[in-house]
Amino acid sequence: MILLTSTSDVIEVITGSAGTVTVHASYVDNASGTFTPGRTNTSIVTAATTTVVPAPGASVQRNLRTMVIANTSTTVTNVIDIRHNNGTTISELWNGTLLPGESVGLTQEGEFRAYSSGGIQKTGTFVGPVDVQVFTSTGTWTKPTSFTPRVISLEMYGAGGGGGAGASLATAVVAKGGGGGGGGSYINHTFSASDVGATVTVTIGSSGAAGSPGAAGAAGGDGGIGGNTTFGSFFTAYGGGGGRGGAISAAATGGGGGGGSAGAGGTGSTSGGTGGLPTAATNAIGGQGVTGSAAVSTTNNAEDGGGGGAGEAATPAGTSNGGGSINGGGGGGSGGGHTATPAVTAPGAGGRTKVYTSGGGAAAGTSGPAPTAGTDGAACSSIGGGGGGGGGGSTVQAATAGRAGGAGGLGGTGWCIVYSW
Repeated sequence: MILLTSTSDVIEVITGSAGTVTVHASYVDNASGTFTPGRTNTSIVTAATTTVVPAPGASVQRNLRTMVIANTSTTVTNVIDIRHNNGTTISELWNGTLLPGESVGLTQEGEFRAYSSGGIQKTGTFVGPVDVQVFTSTGTWTKPTSFTPRVISLEMYGAGGGGGAGASLATAVVAKGGGGGGGGSYINHTFSASDVGATVTVTIGSSGAAGSPGAAGAAGGDGGIGGNTTFGSFFTAYGGGGGRGGAISAAATGGGGGGGSAGAGGTGSTSGGTGGLPTAATNAIGGQGVTGSAAVSTTNNAEDGGGGGAGEAATPAGTSNGGGSINGGGGGGSGGGHTATPAVTAPGAGGRTKVYTSGGGAAAGTSGPAPTAGTDGAACSSIGGGGGGGGGGSTVQAATAGRAGGAGGLGGTGWCIVYSW
């Protein structure tokens, strides 16, 4: 309860926006032992200061027993300030934001409790509005104007690197499938809304290009590095490195390095592409980008960086899998090749997101008379980053060119989500 004991004591409600807000108040007046119940119903439609419980008469104590303030607008979010004014001093009783359909009530114990539009009591400390903007392509983030945000939080992913193409060679010489592309990195930041302007350009990283297939008898082309995703000049999520094209010799084929929190992954060569800064040679933690492999490996995994792309040793053994990443994108698997016998070697699988183990994702390209392209990197979403493209398979028929690696993160380009409250 709240007592009004003088002829200048009133309860006021300040509405921050023009929208319908209704107020019901029930009270009991005590005039020297004579008790008289009373109530008021007030409708407010403008941004104003409104007296919702008037002052009592002389020698009367008004006991405010309950009060309900409801935002009955279907479209307008309103900031509500409830206060006691004795004509000299103003005491704030409750201040908060009511979304359309929400309400706040005063209990007989003197507590204010906020309720959702479904009548469920809000128990969290934050009851204000939230603005969410999702970007799957380059665009402009706009600071919300329906309320004044205080905090901004964002999550971003870089794009996956492209898989290298498979080699084309029919002679009894080693020919390699392409190396897998590295996965894109993940970042998140929370900062004051006052630190950015009304609009910020959001650039979404493009998929790393697929390696071009070699002509008959030629090595495969390298995959491209995945594009970076940026929030203006403030934050960057870096892309994964491209996988090495399959060689027509007994030279190792490196997978692309995973993107890191401070740099993109490198393209594979005869060794794995360097992981993005801060670099980890094997299993990465935090924002480290892990270096791609150049042999069968189970240690090309990452936490927030991208998983390393898979490569093959000088003598291909097959089934070389891309690394996983807990939050970033998984690396692509190495494409199938053939030995000097020649015997076909099996392709590896790409890594997955939300795991710290290699493999388990989409397959790379197979080797044979009709080699197949590597599978595109996994799609990027709020759950995980864009994966590296799988390496293309090599061919064992001279007239057939090696096939292209899958495009890194195709359909899994960079991604960004921005929350404001």
